[in-house]
Formats: sequence, C-alpha cells, structure tokens
Amino acid sequence: MRIAWFSELGEDIRKEMQGLRWLLMTANDLPKATAAWMFAELDGVLIAIDHRGSKFNSGLHNRAIHLLLVDENNGISGITKVITEGELLDNLW
Repeated sequence: MRIAWFSELGEDIRKEMQGLRWLLMTANDLPKATAAWMFAELDGVLIAIDHRGSKFNSGLHNRAIHLLLVDENNGISGITKVITEGELLDNLW
C-alpha cells in the first residue's frame, strides 16, 4: 500500500499522487490542498487527516475525507471513519 504525506509532495501534485492508496494530511495542510482534494477524488486516492489540536469545521470537503483523527467527535458526519485515539497509520485500510 503506497501512502504519502501532503507535505512531501512536490510541484506536480497529480503526478506524485498517481498510484497512491492514501494521502495523509494535517490540519495545517488543508488551506493549501485544494488541488490534492480534486485529484484524489478523480484518481481514487483516499484522504486521511490528523486534525488533532484544532477545531474541525465540517463542510463540503467532508465527502472527500475517508479517515479523520480528531481530539473529540462532536457529531461529525459525512466522513467514512472518525477516530479519537491512535495514529492515522494504524487505522488505514
């Protein structure tokens, strides 16, 4: 299973995402990751976000997230799996 952190991707995001099963992000990556969201959905790449330490604001992007790690789950919906314990890498499928 091939995975990569968003912060490791270079200039050609789509090319570097080819063949990925998972693209991992942190909350700080979200404002810079619009192209990655789009390409992930088009190319079948699953997205996992470690959002601990900051408040998660639900929105349209929820449908593109497959795994979300948060400090507490306050009724977050529209995401395949929301967890509050462990690490992202331990919960990938």
